[in-house]
Amino acid sequence: MEISWLEAIETIGVPAVGAGGLGYLVWVLFKSLITGVNKKLDTQQDMIVTLIDRVRQLDNDIIRIDAMCRSVMGVKPDVDRIARADGRKDKRKD
Repeated sequence: MEISWLEAIETIGVPAVGAGGLGYLVWVLFKSLITGVNKKLDTQQDMIVTLIDRVRQLDNDIIRIDAMCRSVMGVKPDVDRIARADGRKDKRKD
């Protein structure tokens, strides 16, 4: 039993068929928007991970340069800062 559009309009009325058609249109638009937003969020997440890696690298470079400058000047290196950069406390007993 196949119902054509004209039979549906005659049976349930123009407003109901129009509301169903608009509901389908909204669903398709919503689905396409969500797909686009998900793609952009994935791209931004990749960028954030890259930036975090660069910040860690810069932090390690700054600590390394600070330790080299302190050793050249004859000042004791900040061991606690070096240990914090590794995510651990200094376990040495000196």
